[in-house]
Amino acid sequence: MSFDPALIEQARREITSAPYGHRTAKAAQWAILFNITPQTIYGIIRDNTRKRKRKGNKKHPEYYDWALNIFTIKKMPPEEAGEISTEDARGLAVKKGINPVESLNVHVNTYNAIGRKNGWNKTNKRRNRTQAERPNECHHFDASTSQILFIARRDARDNSELILKIHRPAKHYKNKPVPVDRLRPWIYGLTDDHSGYHICRYIPALGENSGDSMEFLCWVWAQIGLPAELACDQGMLKKAFASRDWIDRLGVALPDSMPYAKEAHGKIERPWRTLWKKFELLYFADRPDYEKFEISMSELNQELSNYTADKYNQLPHRFERDITRQQAWNKINLHGGIVRIPENALSTVARREKRKIDVTGKLEYPGGPYEVVGLHDAWVWVWEGVFEDKLVVQDQVTGVKYEVKDFKPLVRGEFRAHPETPHEKLVKAAAELPAGGRLYSEKKETPEKVVSMPIRTKEERKIDDPFDVDHYADTAAAWVGFCEITGPVMMEAGERRDVEKLFAEHDLSKDFIRNFALEYRAWVEQRRRAAAGA
Repeated sequence: MSFDPALIEQARREITSAPYGHRTAKAAQWAILFNITPQTIYGIIRDNTRKRKRKGNKKHPEYYDWALNIFTIKKMPPEEAGEISTEDARGLAVKKGINPVESLNVHVNTYNAIGRKNGWNKTNKRRNRTQAERPNECHHFDASTSQILFIARRDARDNSELILKIHRPAKHYKNKPVPVDRLRPWIYGLTDDHSGYHICRYIPALGENSGDSMEFLCWVWAQIGLPAELACDQGMLKKAFASRDWIDRLGVALPDSMPYAKEAHGKIERPWRTLWKKFELLYFADRPDYEKFEISMSELNQELSNYTADKYNQLPHRFERDITRQQAWNKINLHGGIVRIPENALSTVARREKRKIDVTGKLEYPGGPYEVVGLHDAWVWVWEGVFEDKLVVQDQVTGVKYEVKDFKPLVRGEFRAHPETPHEKLVKAAAELPAGGRLYSEKKETPEKVVSMPIRTKEERKIDDPFDVDHYADTAAAWVGFCEITGPVMMEAGERRDVEKLFAEHDLSKDFIRNFALEYRAWVEQRRRAAAGA
C-alpha cells in the first residue's frame, strides 16, 4: 500500500508536534483518513523518520568522553554495595578535575542514554554451565533450615524421638517456634556434580555446625563413596579446624570459594527450593487440618528418602535427557566403582589446641590437670576427640605423640624416677622410649544403606589417625627416636635411606623401631668390644 509522501510528511509533523496527551487522538484521525490502523500510521511515520536521519560526525563527541569518566566513577564502590548515582558522579568528575566544568551543563539523562547505548549499565552476566566428567569427581554440600516444619515436642513413649508440626509462615515474620530445647529441623544435602544425584535428610540442631555436617557426610559417603573434591559455601564445615583436617586426611580436596558467590553453588541451592515447594508444601495440600498434623523425625526422613529416590533422582539428567540422574550416577561402574570411607573415620576427628607442659609434666586443659608420660617443659599440640573420648599431645619440635593421664601430685616426701632426657640418653647410650597405648574405641557399625546401588567397590582409602601414639608422625621423628636409643649414628647416605625405607615398610611403628634400635646398638657394642680385643 502506497501513500502520497506529502501527506505522510504532513501527518508526521502534526502527530509529533501535537501537545502531550493528544498524539494518540491525532494519530487516530490520520488512520481514519488513510483507512488503516493507528499502529500502522506510527510504523509509516517511523520508517519515514529513519530515512531522514542525519548521517555524519557526532555533534558533541566530547559528551562520550565525559560520560565514560562519569560511569567509571559510578563503578567505584564494590559491586555488592551498588553504584553512585549519575548526578553525583557528574559532580565528582568535575571535583576530581577529570571533566571540565562545562560537563555540568549537560543533563544527566544524556549521560544515561550514552551509557545505555554503550552497555555500561550493570546487567546479569552470562553464566557458564559446567559438569564433572564422571560421578564422584565433585560433590556439592549445603545445609538449610526447614521452611514450614518445627519441632513441637518429644514423643511420650520415646524421649529421643522428636515430633514435628507444620508452622504457617507469617508474611513479615520468618522465625518459627522453638519449644524443644530451641532445636530446629535442618536439611543437610549433597549433590553429585556429574549426575545431579541428590541425598539429604533432616537433623535437629540449634544451628548449622561442623559436627552435624561431618556425621552427615560420613553417612552419605558410606553409601555412595568418597569424592575427589567437595564444594561448599563458607559455612562451619570450612571454618572449623576439625572438619577441614578430617576432610583433608580423607584425601578429599576442599577448594576455596568466594563468599556469597551462589552462582557456582547453584547445583545444591536449587534442590532446596525443590524440596520446599514440592516436598514440604504438599503437607498443606494433602491435609486440610494441617494445624493438627504431626510427624516424627524418623518418619519424615523416610518420606524424604522415598521422595529423593523415587522422584527427584528419577528426573531426566540435565544434559543427557534420555537417562535419569540415578542412571547417570550408576556410570561410576565404568570408572572402577566407589572408594569406601574408612569405618573409623569419625573416631579420628579431633580439635587441636596449643599448650605448654610445665617442668613436672603437667598439662592444664579443660576437664582438669593431666600428666604427659615421657615429656615435660615443652610446647605441644593437644589433640582432643570430637566424637570419641580421646586426648593425645604432640611435641611441636619432634612431632612425637604421647598419651595423657590424669595428673596426681606426689605426696610430700615421695620421689619418682623420671625418664632420662635425650641428652642423658646420648651420654649413657641406653634408654628405651616409653611405650604408648592405643586410645582407639570400638569401631562403629557401618550405617544402614538407604539406597541400594549395583556398584563395584575399590579399596578403602587409608586415613591417618591423630590419636595413634604407637606410630611416629613421619620419618624424621622416627629417626630421632631411633637415635635416642642408639646414640649418635654414623651411616652413609645410602645406608640411612635403606633404614628409613625399612621404617616406612613397618608404618613407622614405635615397637619395631625400638627393637631395631636395641639390636643395632647391641651390634655396634659387639663390634666395639671386638675391635678393642684385637
